[in-house]
Amino acid sequence: MAATSTRTDPDVVVRTFFDALMSGSTASAADLLSEDVWWANIGLPTIRGKRAVVGAISSMNRSIRFDVEIHHLAVSAPADPTDPAAPVVVLTERTDYLGVGRFRVGFWVCGRLEVRDGRVCGWQDYFSKADMAKGAVRGLVEMVTGRGR
Repeated sequence: MAATSTRTDPDVVVRTFFDALMSGSTASAADLLSEDVWWANIGLPTIRGKRAVVGAISSMNRSIRFDVEIHHLAVSAPADPTDPAAPVVVLTERTDYLGVGRFRVGFWVCGRLEVRDGRVCGWQDYFSKADMAKGAVRGLVEMVTGRGR
């Protein structure tokens, strides 16, 4: 008999979290964050604490459309295998899409999320600014020509 996934399975937590971000549901995303969560994007300041991260997500939801295509998701060992309370690391390789009006930028992202007790407690995204710039050029061409997703 196959095991069934539960809300606390790290891969399910991460997929559900990204589904909430794509739907624009700040409340659903917030339900999946721990109080001590941190969020870091390379080159930007780290945001710490649930209130601050939820505020950033809420601001993002008001300003832009977010979509994601997850190419690979891998559940790793706990961040510190000697600590039974350590979060489990979930790695994502994905394409993120940010849109405003008819303009949309797609770019490659590698994410490292930490899940503890069924909640995201850490989130680090790595991406190439050059790939983001190429995505912006593609987005402009698609917007002008009407060809694209």
